[in-house]
Amino acid sequence: MKITKRQITLLGVLYIGSISYLHTYTLATQAAHQHAVISYIMSGLICLVSLWLVSTTLKRFSDRNLLQAMAGRFPVFGRALLVIYLLFLLFICARDIRIISDFTNTVLLNRTPVPILGLMVTATAVYICQGGIRAFLGLSEIYIPIFIASMFIGVLVLMRDLNFTYLVPYFSPDWSGIMEGTWYVFPYQAEILVLPLVISGKYYKAIAGYVSLVIGTVLMVVLLLITQMVLGIPLVERLIHPSYEMIRQIQITDFIDRFDLLLLGFWYPTALSKIAFDLYVLCCTLQIVVPKLSGRLMTAPAGALAFACSVWFFKNGLQLFHFNFVLPLIGFIFYLVFPILFFAVLRPRRNKPEPKAG
Repeated sequence: MKITKRQITLLGVLYIGSISYLHTYTLATQAAHQHAVISYIMSGLICLVSLWLVSTTLKRFSDRNLLQAMAGRFPVFGRALLVIYLLFLLFICARDIRIISDFTNTVLLNRTPVPILGLMVTATAVYICQGGIRAFLGLSEIYIPIFIASMFIGVLVLMRDLNFTYLVPYFSPDWSGIMEGTWYVFPYQAEILVLPLVISGKYYKAIAGYVSLVIGTVLMVVLLLITQMVLGIPLVERLIHPSYEMIRQIQITDFIDRFDLLLLGFWYPTALSKIAFDLYVLCCTLQIVVPKLSGRLMTAPAGALAFACSVWFFKNGLQLFHFNFVLPLIGFIFYLVFPILFFAVLRPRRNKPEPKAG
């Protein structure tokens, strides 16, 4: 199946711009206050370097992705490395399932137990995942333009509520706090690195990855600024879901006094698609480690395992939020050290041909 640059761009925006809004705004604002925007920009620049390393490495393999190249070049060491990466992907998938389950319990279905919501989210993700990469490309082409348009419509509606004094002082940044905010934001933005891991070099276009990273970062920056100027810095620092609380300020006459539900309806499919893509990458990696397994047939067992881990690893929403203080250290290894390792060891061979992709 041919994958265009536009589809890769939309898929990248869907992947990094679906769940990052929920927790990172609070963390970045607590650290950098009104200059949290700079943290997102600096994090985006670091992600750009990692993405360049991965994209440059992928150009050496036209018929496979980086995971296949690693397993083909180093059958033992490569698969051992992929097993470690497999555990990390499982943790990310479990985290996202728990984030959406807790958010749904808090905002929409207060009386429904979180495990039941997690089971429903996982079942939907498994169903989407079984459609393969074609399903994610179709969902991104439908929902990402709608989500971007609805977000900017919400910004226009909130223009009268913006208070620029919340960003004072403008030109006295706390650089230590900005670096701390960058540390918290980086693992969420760097998740875009999974695209060249599962898309072969024949179809993956580096420029599409760069554009999707820029668009996703711009969307997060714009929504962060609006949230801070509507709610104020002290309030954003103390809310678990500040972006949703900002959207709740939108009321259009008495007919649509819950305009947030309409915007939530546009956003929720992107979050489910993000979890489904987590599961898709997890199954692709598992199939490379154990070639005899069918990635499609493993979606349901892998989804069940991720759901069980989401309940087992995180006892409550507060523990899930505190996990963000540990995640950057883990993400630094997988999103910065691993790209450097791939770039160093997956050098093109001059005399010996590469083994064919499985």
